[in-house]
Amino acid sequence: MSRLREVFARSDRMVGRPIAGEYVLVPLVGRGADVDSILNLNRLGAFIWEALDGERTGAEVVDAIVARFEVETKEAARDYEEFIETLRDLKAVVPVRPPESLRLRLAKAVPAITGV
Repeated sequence: MSRLREVFARSDRMVGRPIAGEYVLVPLVGRGADVDSILNLNRLGAFIWEALDGERTGAEVVDAIVARFEVETKEAARDYEEFIETLRDLKAVVPVRPPESLRLRLAKAVPAITGV
């Protein structure tokens, strides 16, 4: 299932911080997160994490990945969707319902990315 039309926000169960030259996602144990879920992110993972602001769709994040990392759209979309699934499994992100104007814009934009 494609997540490119969906909007995600970072959960309050995890925080992301640069530590000693690395970007780390750390669970907040007091908020029900699993302490074994610490993730070291590469540059792409950190970029995606920071982009999950509750306002941008997956397709918009993919566009930003393509511009920043100079990769093909299909590769960026695949990487984004794989990482989002990992974050969803950890409950590190929450879905956000986009406003109607954004949903209409997406209906036109997403097929160009997915090739549908």
